[in-house]
Amino acid sequence: MIGYIAGALTTVAFAPQLLRALTTKSTKDVSLMMLICSTSGMLLWMLHGILVNDSALIVTNSISFVLAFLLLGLKIKNDYLGFVLNFSSKYGESGKDLFFSKK
Repeated sequence: MIGYIAGALTTVAFAPQLLRALTTKSTKDVSLMMLICSTSGMLLWMLHGILVNDSALIVTNSISFVLAFLLLGLKIKNDYLGFVLNFSSKYGESGKDLFFSKK
C-alpha cells in the first residue's frame, strides 16, 4: 500500500508546478538543471521498467516524464526561446549581421 501511495505522489509531483507555469506564464523560478536531471531520470526509470517488464515503473514514470517534459518545454520556451528570437530579430539571421555588418 505504501508503494502505491509513493508512486501516486511522485507521479503527480510536477503537476502543481506545471499548472502554475501555465497560469502565470512564468518559469523564472524553476531550475533548468533540476528539470533536465528529473526528466532524464524519469526516462531512464521508464526504460528500466520496460527492460524488466515492470508495469508499475512504466506507467508511473511515463506519466511523470510527460509532466516533467512539458514543464521543461515551457521553461525553454519562456526563458530561452524569447532570448533567441529577440537576438535573431535584432541582429539578423543567426547573428551574422552582428559580426559582418556593412558600415
